[in-house]
Amino acid sequence: MKAIVRSRYGSADVLRFTDVPDPVPGDGEVLVRVRATSINTADLDNLRGKPAVSRLMTGLTKPKSPTLGLDVAGEVVEVGPGVTTLQPGDRVWGDVYGRFGAFAEYVSAPARVFSRFPDELDFETAATAPHSAVLALQALDGKGRIEPGSRVLVNGAGGCVGPFAIQLAKAFGAEVTGVDHTDKLELMTRAGADHVVDYTRTDITRSGERYDLIVDIAATRSVFRFRRPLRRHGAYVLIAATMAGFVQAAVGGALVSALGTKRMGVFGWAPSKAEDLATLGTMMIAGEVRPIIDRAYTLESVPEAIGYLASGRARGKLLVRF
Repeated sequence: MKAIVRSRYGSADVLRFTDVPDPVPGDGEVLVRVRATSINTADLDNLRGKPAVSRLMTGLTKPKSPTLGLDVAGEVVEVGPGVTTLQPGDRVWGDVYGRFGAFAEYVSAPARVFSRFPDELDFETAATAPHSAVLALQALDGKGRIEPGSRVLVNGAGGCVGPFAIQLAKAFGAEVTGVDHTDKLELMTRAGADHVVDYTRTDITRSGERYDLIVDIAATRSVFRFRRPLRRHGAYVLIAATMAGFVQAAVGGALVSALGTKRMGVFGWAPSKAEDLATLGTMMIAGEVRPIIDRAYTLESVPEAIGYLASGRARGKLLVRF
């Protein structure tokens, strides 16, 4: 089969489009023909081997897995021994985090990773959601449900996860403010944000505004800076980009939470949670959540797509069509 592979950590320049052996499903696994995938910031991090602590899982000096890619939308081709939940022909979506390999014509992964997606969705729409949209949904739900009328701030809302977070918060009845740099303001508005803030001009932690929930995707400021814009009984959730940020939010956030009425910290991400994918499927059918796609690529041009994402110019999801 054709696949995108690499033998070392680095930039998009280390990626090759080549032939590799077809994967074979083992016990409890299924073989899926990939019909579409999309590119996430996490793919770029995995390519670079960042954060450094992630190499404990992916390989200390070089990648354990030559393949990349998280989002899968495709068809089950073969099931391994012991699989009873899926069968050949099923249309499935999932996040193959830890196994990777979505940038290939076929991927083999545990059956629990995949769920059937609604017939009303096409492969390309389904391929945009398993990683970024699930991450956004779990972050929003990480410190308690959003109530209608809640004020929600999404910091770093112009990337892969942010537009989904904006749409989900709006669907839950919130008034949403998105924060990113000047070139991302239009994207956040298109996603449905009620207010957009250019962080190059306004420091949101000193603006005087108060929020019931802050989802911090950018993770460029100390968790303690976000105490001020939180309302009493408000919550701050970090999507950690570095181990230092994770530790600060986990330890410092726990301290803030214990000493006051504001809850701060991280959340326990669970990739490919079936109930979350089911929720997203329902909301996508209803039109409450939709992918904002900047560009579409072929499998062969994935290195170009990752280079484009790394440049910071992407305005929405990057789709890979098969």
